[in-house]
Amino acid sequence: MSGVTFLRPLGYPPPPSIRKPTTGLVLGAGGRAGLAHHAGALHALTASGALDIDDLDIIIGTSAGAIVGAQLRCGVTPEELYDMALDDTEEGARRRGDDFFAPAWDSALSLAQRALGSSWVLGRSLLRFPLPVLPRQLRTTFPGGLMQLSENADLDAHLPREWPERHLWLVSVDIHTGRRVVLRRDGPVGGNLQQAALASAAVPGIYQPVRLNGRTLVDGGVHSNTNLDLLLGKRLDHITVIAPLGLSAMSPVPPPLAAVRQFVHTNLMRIVESLRAQGTTVAVLEPSADMARAHGVNTLRIGASAEIAEAAYSETVLGLSDLVRETDRPNSLAG
Repeated sequence: MSGVTFLRPLGYPPPPSIRKPTTGLVLGAGGRAGLAHHAGALHALTASGALDIDDLDIIIGTSAGAIVGAQLRCGVTPEELYDMALDDTEEGARRRGDDFFAPAWDSALSLAQRALGSSWVLGRSLLRFPLPVLPRQLRTTFPGGLMQLSENADLDAHLPREWPERHLWLVSVDIHTGRRVVLRRDGPVGGNLQQAALASAAVPGIYQPVRLNGRTLVDGGVHSNTNLDLLLGKRLDHITVIAPLGLSAMSPVPPPLAAVRQFVHTNLMRIVESLRAQGTTVAVLEPSADMARAHGVNTLRIGASAEIAEAAYSETVLGLSDLVRETDRPNSLAG
């Protein structure tokens, strides 16, 4: 089956019960390609009736998944996200936020300073032990980000500042402690929804870290591509995971895509098996080899949104068709 792995007993539709099943949605990292992939996959799931956004008890978003998760909780529908991804007009680019970020340097000197600062942020993000905070003067002289919000960026047109009422966790990493930081409504770190989404999507070395209440936060994908392990022990009945940077099992992809995607897949399956052992049904959607090649090596590039969204939609629909056939065989596994 292409791109979709269903584990224990198959979760669509949920079994009848005297209580409403508890459900979660986990949206992984993936850059701009990931945004488009989420749009296509979510539209296929909701249009088919396999997933109901309004019924979700919790959404966890990492990086690109944090942007999409926040939009979903704020009332943007998967169909609207899909239409946005397909819109190749200037208005479509504006709605997607293609022009949100611009080069942060204006001279060779500022580029060199930012390159040094970005290298420190990238290296620091990959370490998992505490280090002293850099003095303010050094942070000012060598800012850590090659891109910054452009003058035309209008965050309010994309996300409100207020957190939604229903559970939404956006994952980031504090580069000074090396620890994962889960941002949420009334959480200990504070911050508004816009700040949380930017922090979760602050790819180290590319975008500036987000300073929030004494913490320096970067992309949550530094810790885990999906952060699915946050749901271990939560005893949800059903979880749907969309992992744009994963790779469906036994799909050959040439280097350098293979190593990263196989690493994501292996770690994701390890957590899935732990959830399965706790009695949770998990549906994992990962790209096929063809889909991974469509994403490309540079998942932050502009211009491939429509192609990726359409391919993700088609691949997810195909996976759901395979699922219907698999459900005729009790206790089957597909992968």
